Parts: sequence; structure tokens; C-alpha cells
Amino acid sequence: MVPGFAFAAAAGIEPASAAALEPASAEPGSVQFSEAFIGTGKSTVDVSRFENGVTVLPGSYNVDIYVNEGRISRQNVQFRAVDGLKNAQPCFHYADLVTMGVDVGKLDATVVNPQNPCISMSDVSPEATVTMDMGELRLDVSIPQASLLKRARGYVSPELWDQGEAAFLLGYNFNAYSVNQSYSGPRASGGNAISTDGTPVQVQSGTYYTQGPGGVYVPSSTGNYMLSNTGAYVPVQIGSYSPASSTGYRYNDINAYLGLNLGLNVAGWRVRSVETGQWDQKTGRTTWHNFNTTATHDITKWKAQFTVGDSYTQGIVFDTTPFRGATVYSDDRMLPDSQQGFAPVVRGVANTQARVEVRQNGNLLYETTVAPGPFVINDLYSTGYGGDLNVTVFEADGSTHTFSVPYSAVPMLLRPGVSRWAITDGQVRDTTLQNGKPYFVEGTYQRGITNWLTLYAGVQSTYRDLYHSYLGGAAVNTPVGAFALDVTNSHTTFKGADNSLSGYSARLSYSKAIPTSGTTLAVASYRYSNSKFLTLSDAVQTQDQLTSMHSVDWAAPTVLRSRQRIQVTLNQDFGGKYGQLYFNGSRNTYWNGMPDATTYQLGYSNTYRRVNYGLTASRTYTSSPVFRGGRYDNQFGLNISIPLGGPSSKNAPMLSAALQHDDTMGNNDRVGINGTFGDRSQYNYNANVNYADTGNSNSSTTASGNMGWQAAYGNLNAGYSYSSHYQQGSVGASGGVVVHGGGVTLAPQIDLNSPIAIIEAPDAKGARVSSSGQTKIDGRGYAVATSLMPYRMNDVTLDPTSTSMDVELQTTRLQTAPRAGAVVPLKFNTVSGRAALIRATQPNGEVLPFGAEVIDANGNSVGTVGQGGQMFVRGAEEGGVLTVHWGDSDHEQCRVNYQLPARSKGQVSILDVTNVMCH
Repeated sequence: MVPGFAFAAAAGIEPASAAALEPASAEPGSVQFSEAFIGTGKSTVDVSRFENGVTVLPGSYNVDIYVNEGRISRQNVQFRAVDGLKNAQPCFHYADLVTMGVDVGKLDATVVNPQNPCISMSDVSPEATVTMDMGELRLDVSIPQASLLKRARGYVSPELWDQGEAAFLLGYNFNAYSVNQSYSGPRASGGNAISTDGTPVQVQSGTYYTQGPGGVYVPSSTGNYMLSNTGAYVPVQIGSYSPASSTGYRYNDINAYLGLNLGLNVAGWRVRSVETGQWDQKTGRTTWHNFNTTATHDITKWKAQFTVGDSYTQGIVFDTTPFRGATVYSDDRMLPDSQQGFAPVVRGVANTQARVEVRQNGNLLYETTVAPGPFVINDLYSTGYGGDLNVTVFEADGSTHTFSVPYSAVPMLLRPGVSRWAITDGQVRDTTLQNGKPYFVEGTYQRGITNWLTLYAGVQSTYRDLYHSYLGGAAVNTPVGAFALDVTNSHTTFKGADNSLSGYSARLSYSKAIPTSGTTLAVASYRYSNSKFLTLSDAVQTQDQLTSMHSVDWAAPTVLRSRQRIQVTLNQDFGGKYGQLYFNGSRNTYWNGMPDATTYQLGYSNTYRRVNYGLTASRTYTSSPVFRGGRYDNQFGLNISIPLGGPSSKNAPMLSAALQHDDTMGNNDRVGINGTFGDRSQYNYNANVNYADTGNSNSSTTASGNMGWQAAYGNLNAGYSYSSHYQQGSVGASGGVVVHGGGVTLAPQIDLNSPIAIIEAPDAKGARVSSSGQTKIDGRGYAVATSLMPYRMNDVTLDPTSTSMDVELQTTRLQTAPRAGAVVPLKFNTVSGRAALIRATQPNGEVLPFGAEVIDANGNSVGTVGQGGQMFVRGAEEGGVLTVHWGDSDHEQCRVNYQLPARSKGQVSILDVTNVMCH
């Protein structure tokens, strides 16, 4: 229940609680009541005490201070009586004015100075006003812009940044995937088999490659096999196996994944660690991997972060490099919104109920199970501004397909006067290196010079003479678009080599948005001058391979060294009923005869009435020994979704259909239905039927279904699919745990890189956190509020609808400006006690006068009588005594003695209503 309801709500009026603290021609909030409307026969009550709102008495109040509607701080403010004014006036200190952004240099120094303990708003400006809301304990200050310093829009004072309390955090993501495959038919000629991690795979007759669940394997000269999807050579075991029958074989496996994001906040430090574990029933192996561990602290004065541990370089000027060491870098999030210049969204299509892995530099970032059809992963943790993401889709029928998502720097333009910089000192962190990991330093700097020019530079160097590079560039803003051009010079000296390598690379990027036509175009071209240019990663990996090969021929290693890379992205919004079009294209060429790679993607989407549809087309060119040269793979798709229900229908299901054609995989058609249900749409479901035709009379039909529950303290999901060749099932769970000063609290999700709030609302079990999905107050009075923005003012609100009638929230909204990763405690004050609505009449049968004052047994005024003689009472568990008076004579007051029915243990709290006589 929200404060302010009490007696006045029963009367149909809202109590005035805002008091204007400065004189005015007409006091805001002043009203007059006509006794003709509120009189009750012979008994009329003087309600003039409500006409001018609530009087502010002298004293100290802990209030939220707002300046021109923007929250500044919450602090104790002293109010002093002023002759001639009804309300006490607030006293401000010099530091308070500075925090408010007042231009104190323009004011009279004899009055506005640090020695004056009580500065009035009238000393700042005659037009400045102050209004106090006693109900919300909110102090609104209005100051003319001429008296304020010019600050950027969205500015939040660092004095309001809250580092929060000490806490331990745990985010988890669990996924278990089971598959049972069964194939029949004549064995392929050749009969040999290759076993990858114990999985039997046929070697097709007449070729020298094999297709299995892990991808396509190509034999190398060393006897190993190269996984063509990634270009990496992996050891495999060649031999024979005994199938279940001479006409087929069976394959069963269970794969489980657990991702843990651990965090510890103490004394402003934020320790974070990402752990992943995988278990495979077939091999019986369990593998654990520490993705990274870091400790970070704000440097407020510099608007920067200091991080030590396993991390990544920024990837803005140079490519991202994983390292173990220390880095200091400017944090754009600490800048106001108007001064700010990212993990990408992963999109793909699954043909069956599939397991999806997202990796960067070989490290597993994310794993989940997706339903057949298009999928979107938009909740990846940021790992820098560069480094392509490799996405692998493991289909339930054993097939796999892999694609890359470009993850590159955006154009370098900055606002005039804004700088971005980073300094890193550490050791290259690459798990594939076998012969040492060199130490290096990197420094980058960008500076906005004018509205059209930004300059930037950078340097990279290993501790020894292995590698040095220098970069210089400029970004310009022109009427035809934004350009950035930089040149990098690298010097590499391999240990044992006779000479050093020196090369140049040029990088050009371009972007242009045309709002009038709805066009957005981005082009990034990376061209390397010659084969002797290497990046830091190229140099380190090449040196490692040379050491392993005991060779001084730097050209021998098989490191992929880019020759030319071009990326083009075009988005066109035709507006209204004409839909949207997008195009993505990339081309990569390499030195040393490594195969080229080209990909084009084209898509169109639109809505006809309430039917959504989309067309997609893609073409990929791959040059590989597997295909005896080069080969194009074309894909086409049509997607349609139709809502089953009217526009105003709640939880209306969606019917969807998709037609997919792939030159390699054949045709795949799907029809399905999905939707949500529950009073807050906390449950979701989907069911699909797939028909796949890979050609050569090979076809199959698959049915699958999934269920999900977004609970208040975690998320659960399960799925199952069936076809004539396999059965597949999966279960998953995700959520978070926070250990804080008040105990242990569960959360449906936690992003350890974002701040959270620990809400304390005693006895308010069931109240929902409006800004955090399904989150609600638990039985101990706590909840975790997520989705907070660091260094920004965030509103955290509670919805008391589901709480007991015996609990009153004294406020439903609090604000906080947390630091990055902070755990901020927020306490919502509550009043608990049994609630009752009393309808009282006088002995002569007349109702009690409207507006009569009600006094409890302790002599405290607890409210007034509402319409129809109704009184709202809280706190008396079994009953009590109230005194009602509407005048000074004995016959203008009476006493109410009421009793409430006893409640059984565990009975749901409701509003008790009772009728009594006032004697």
C-alpha cells in the first residue's frame, strides 16, 4: 500500500503535501473547500487546515534534492524558521551549491562562501524557488540557467557515483544436451573409419576427406587432419570400428556445459572471473577452463579504469590482444550521454534443435540450445572492440555448420576536446603457444581536435626485439560521410633468422547515415602493403612455430596472414509499408597461398497487415583441398510469422513458417508455433515440425518442442526433438546469486559487468521490481534489481500490487547512480501491521462527520474520517480504541472500541472491514 491512501483516500481527495518555501503571489497547492459539499447535517468540521498543504516545521530532514527536475543527491538538509513565512526555509552550504552546478563565481562572495553555514536560494537568484514535498521527502530547487555552469546534457556528478557494498556474486548458465542417433543402410565402400573423440565416421570412397559431427577433416602431410571449418590442424585416430549391424550404426552421447561468472566487490575493487566446464559422456572427460580473472578499480579523477589480471587490450586502434598484466584506460561510460561516441549481435539459423557455441580466439564465450529456425544471441559479454566471433551450430542430426561474425572497431571520430587512451603492460595470453609467451607494452591515444578532425596514434613493442609497430591516423567528418585512415609500420626480428622483416599496412574505414532516405552504409578496408607486414599476433605465433620446427624460414609456418580484407554493410529503411533491406559482404585474401574467403548476405523484411515476412540470400566462396579448388555455397530462405489472435489479445501465439535451401545441405522446411502464457508472460513455449531433403533420396521429418520459465529467482528451459534417425533432449538453467550484508539473495540473471541494486523492503514479500522483469521481493524482504546503467541516474521502483494488505510502502521509487559493477543497497521503508477499514456511526445513527480527526490510544493523530464515516486503521492486530473529535464540546467527540476476527496461522492477509458504534 502506498502512503497517502489512509483516511484521505477514502474521502476521495489526495492530501496536499507540497509546500512552497519561497513567497509567491499565490501559493502553489493552496485550495479552498466549500462546507456546502462536505457538511454532514448538524455536524460540520473545520477543514481549513488542509487548504495550504503541509507546513514545513524547523528541523533536519533527509531529502532527495532535485535541481530543475534532475536528481542531485540525497542528504540531510537543515530547515530554519524565517520571520513572516509560514514554512521553515532550507539552509544550503557552499559545497551544496557547487554540487548543484551553481556558477558561484558570479555571486556575492561576502554571502556565498564556504564560511556561511546557511545560504538561501534567494542569495543565488531572485528567481530561484524551492518546494518541499513532505510526503516524498523531496526538495525541488528551480534555478535559472543563467546562474548555472554549462554542463553537458546527461551529466551526473561523480560525488553521486556509489561504489556500493561488499558482496560476492555468482552468475551461472547450465546446459545439458543428449542425442541418440541411429543410421541404417549399406556401408560406404572403402570401409575405413576415422574416430574423432571416439566418434566413428565413414571415409567416403574415392575421396580423401571425411564428414563427421566435428566438421570436414582434411589429411595433412604430418598425418594430422585439418578441421576445415576453422583452419586448425587437430590429431585424429585412424582405425576401424564395429558397427551395431552390417547395415548401420548407433551413436549416443550426452554433453553438459556449465558457465560460471564469479565476482567479489570489496573496498571499491571488483574481482571478476569467468569459468567454463564441459563434460562429455562418450569420452568420459571433464574439462575446466578459466577464461579470465581480473581485478578492477575506478580512477575517478582521470575518468578511467585500472585493471590487473587476464584481460584484453581495447582493440580500437590495434587489433585486440589477450594479455596477462595491467592496463589503465579511459572509460567512456563515465562521460555524460552527450559526450559518448560493444559485443555484436549473433544471428543465425538452426535446422534442428541445436547446440550453439560462440568462441573468440579459441575461447568458449557462450553456449546455449536453440529451437529450429532463426535465432538471435544478444547477451554476450563484451571482450573488447575487436576479434571475430566464431559461431558453431551443432545440429541434432550430427551435422555442423560454422560462420564468423565480424567484430571490428568503429570509425575513430571523437567530439572536440574528448580524449580516449589506454596503456597496457603484460604477457601475451594465448593457450596455443608452446614455446613461451612474450611480454609487450601497448599505448594508444585519440583526441578530438575539431568537429571534423580526430587524430590518433599507437605503439606496440615486445620486451625483446621480436616485434615493434607504430601507427598514426586521422578521422575526418565530411558532408559525404566519416572517413578514418591510418598507416601502421611493423618491424619483426625472429630469433635465429638472418634478417628482419619490415612492412606497412593501410586501413581505411567509412560510414555514412542518410536519415532522409533511411540509408546507413559502412565500409572497412584493410590492405597490407606486402607479405612482410605482421601484426603482433602474427609475429608471436610465427615465432612459436619456427621454434617448434627448428627452422629459420619465416614463410614456412601456416599462420593466416591477411593480405586484404574488405567489409561492407548496408542497411536501407524504405519507410512505412515498404520494409527494410540489408546487405553484408566480406572478402579476405591471405599470403602464402592460403585459401580466400568471400561471403555475401542479402535480406529483406516487411509487414503486410499483421503478417511479418522476410527473404534472405547468401553466397559463400571457399577455396580448400576438400573441394579440390574453390566452391560457391548458395543459401536462400523465406520466413513468415502470423499472430493467432487480435491486436489486443494477451499472450497470443505466433504461427511461423520457413523455407530454406542450401546448395550443400539441401532443402529444409519448417512450420511452428510459439508464444507465452501466465499473468506476467513468464512461461514460453514453441513447437516445430521440420522436413529436410538433402538429395539422393535422403529426407527426414523432425518434430521438436521447448518450454521455458522465467521465474523470479532463475530461468529454466527444456526441449525435446524426434525423428526417424535420432532423438534429442536438453535442459538448461540460468540465474544468479548475491551474498551481501543481509544474507543470500537469488536473481533471475546477473551481468557482472553491470551494476545491480540489493533492494531491502521488510515484510513486502511479493512486491515486484518494475525494472527487472519477473524479479520480486523474497520472504526475507530482499530482491536484486538488474539492468542498471553505470554512472547514470537510475530509477528503481516497486509494484506493491502483490504484497500483503498489512504492509505499506512509504515510498515506491528510489534513485541511484552506481559505479560500474557496484552492488548498491537500496532500502524501501515499510510500515507493517494489520489493516482494517472501520465504518463507524454515532448513537443517533448518523455517520461521523467528514474530516473529523482520529486519535489513537497513545494520543497521536493518525488521520481523518473519510466519506460515509470510514476510517482506515493499521497496526492493531486484534482491535483497539480510537477517539474521534470534530469540536471542543463533549458532544462533538466519541470513542470507537473495535475488535477484529482472529486469524489462523498462514491465513492470507486481507483488508478486514468492520462496522462499529462510536460512543
